[in-house]
Amino acid sequence: MAAVAWWGILALLFLAPYFRGLFFPPEQERALVVAAVCLLLVYLERWLKGKARFLEHPLDLAILAFLFVYLVSLPVAVNKGLALNEVVKNALYFAIFWSVARLVGTVDKAEKLLFAFWLSGVGVALAGLGTATGIIFIRDGFLNGRIYSSFQYPNALASFLLALLLVGTYLWYWSWKEGPRWRGFPYSSYSLALGNFLLATVFWGTKSNGGVLTLLVIAPLLLWRLPKEARLSWGLHLLQANFWGLISGLVFTCLALAGSYDAAWGVTFLGLIFSLGCQWLVDYGNYRGWPNPLARIPSLFWWVGLSVVLLVPLIVVLSHPRLERVHLWNLLHARNAIERLYFYRDALEMMATRPWLGWGGGGWQEAYRHFQHYLYNSTQVHSYYLQVGVETGVLGLLVLLAIWVLFLRSAHRLYHTASDPRQRLFIWLTTVAALAIGIHAAVDFNLSLSALALLLFSLFGVVTGLELSARHPQEEGKKARRAKAQLVRPSPAPLVLVSFFALALAALGTSLAVAGNAAWAATQALQQHNLSEARALALKAQAYNPLNADYRALLVQIYLMEQNPQAAVKEAQEVVRLSRYSEASYALLANALKQAGRYREAVEAAEKAVRHAPFRIQDYELLADTAFYGGYMELANGKKDEARFFFTKVVEVPQLIEKRMATVTPQEKRLWVVAPYLAPTPSIKVAVGGAYYFLGQGEEAQKYLTSVLPELKEDKDKMLKAQALLWLALVAEKSGDAKAAQRYAEEGKKLAPGFDQWLEQTRKLPVLR
Repeated sequence: MAAVAWWGILALLFLAPYFRGLFFPPEQERALVVAAVCLLLVYLERWLKGKARFLEHPLDLAILAFLFVYLVSLPVAVNKGLALNEVVKNALYFAIFWSVARLVGTVDKAEKLLFAFWLSGVGVALAGLGTATGIIFIRDGFLNGRIYSSFQYPNALASFLLALLLVGTYLWYWSWKEGPRWRGFPYSSYSLALGNFLLATVFWGTKSNGGVLTLLVIAPLLLWRLPKEARLSWGLHLLQANFWGLISGLVFTCLALAGSYDAAWGVTFLGLIFSLGCQWLVDYGNYRGWPNPLARIPSLFWWVGLSVVLLVPLIVVLSHPRLERVHLWNLLHARNAIERLYFYRDALEMMATRPWLGWGGGGWQEAYRHFQHYLYNSTQVHSYYLQVGVETGVLGLLVLLAIWVLFLRSAHRLYHTASDPRQRLFIWLTTVAALAIGIHAAVDFNLSLSALALLLFSLFGVVTGLELSARHPQEEGKKARRAKAQLVRPSPAPLVLVSFFALALAALGTSLAVAGNAAWAATQALQQHNLSEARALALKAQAYNPLNADYRALLVQIYLMEQNPQAAVKEAQEVVRLSRYSEASYALLANALKQAGRYREAVEAAEKAVRHAPFRIQDYELLADTAFYGGYMELANGKKDEARFFFTKVVEVPQLIEKRMATVTPQEKRLWVVAPYLAPTPSIKVAVGGAYYFLGQGEEAQKYLTSVLPELKEDKDKMLKAQALLWLALVAEKSGDAKAAQRYAEEGKKLAPGFDQWLEQTRKLPVLR
């Protein structure tokens, strides 16, 4: 059973990066099912051998506690569906960590696990090069001269490849030192050197500033504790791989962006030849017995040398006389770096609002627009630790800190107690690789991609497994022999509990996956206007995942298309209950209430949408449209006071926009690039003009309506322009300008066939005084 679990874990970890970095819930749910089954198989075999204890190491408790924190925050989460997704992710991490910690008890097996990761990373690197040159297609695999590959996010890809480059250097070193030889040449190490060159090339091709900074921190740290006999070999290998990878990666991306695919591959092969040639030169010198003058250089110079080689290209670029300031700004992604400081400020405000249990999983994605000080779009904090703080509060941060402390303590203990130099070197490599991932995650959302998080938790599991296997092995052997001699099996209670836990995780993943499939099928049926099938599938999705607000939102759309506004309102209220800070939830509720004729409630919902996303112009448009519709309908029903209330709400919208923009600082305006600044749109101006007409303020109405006409294009805004002409014609009639009224009416007839009836019907409505 353990063998089946071992191959299942290897397959899962190898394939995870190819499924969009395991960033999206559908892939995570299926991965959880596999991981849960593997966990159960591993424990069952251990139980049969008399090892019934499930939590044997402090890291077991800490990582399980991290999952528990997300479970505890689920009832208070502002978006229950997103919170459940985070529970799935952390359950997946625990299952992989626990299984790896029990399956990996020797350095040899740990090396096989890391080799599987390394091989997967080489495949991801090749996929990145292939999609950049059109050989294969990966959606968003190569954008703006940066390689995204299957991760679809370059910074997470850079973190993944950097950690595996360190792993590959370790594997290369032992292959080079102890691997098979032919006439003195360690031929097996050349394949590892080839893979490391590809990892380095794509690492630099991601153009990740965070990845480069992490490398500059990690490389000296790695060399610091290496044995003296290994330091030179490691340093040279990392140096040449990164040097040729840097040149190849930057030139490759430029050529690929220009469409010169053959030249791009030619540069890559040339870099590969130079990289392997460097190793061959060293091997040939060793074969000939040449003295190595570099061996006498103090290790400090290797740290400085590696940093200099990595910084020289940057210095050359920055000192170029034709490099303008704006190009330098774009090259360093300085605007993005400054903007992240604003993300962090908003995240800290959210943490201060809910300090203990946080906002629940996905809390930032749900509520960040409520706290932002200017308009930006980012469903991630771009700092894993701050995101954990937002989602789980101080409690989650303390547990996460405990995980790192316990890991480093275990690694420190193993490093200093290991008698085998290979094991000591392996422990140091594992520690540095984990730190490389953890350091980069402090300034980015890399660990939101589960493929990278699985690598990190597998490294945690490797260290835990080695420590468990080194902890009193003789005593464990005596206990096992004694239990076998007495034919005593351990109590079935732990097996029942662990089986229930594992099967519950598998059932959770299966249920959510079924719900996702049903929702996707419902969307397809809805696009084909098959409403009955779409409704049945949406109800199935809701039944299998009742916490997902999106599935209920899909039902709202279906009910509205079926002309069943009362059912739509009921479902929309459930959407708001499950997603309390999303402006989209309140917009959906406002639309359903408007269709149901509950206009005052609809306006209240639209106002909440504005409060929860005060910098989104779409929500102001929603408020103006909903209030105007309510005023129009109430006026048609003879309820003048109600109509006055709604029209007054409409004319207040431009003031709300002006007040909100007054809070934005000049620096924040410079960072505001995702959309134009807040200002009344043509839709808002037409609604305000119409509201002023009904409120009896013809001059104000004419001011708004005449200013908006040049902004409206007949091909794109035909009905909106017709509406503006309608109000202008009525304003002209009320002011006694029959000629202007006739002209506006004639223009309106050309845009809307039923303009005459619309005008006649609206003319009968009273104007409020």
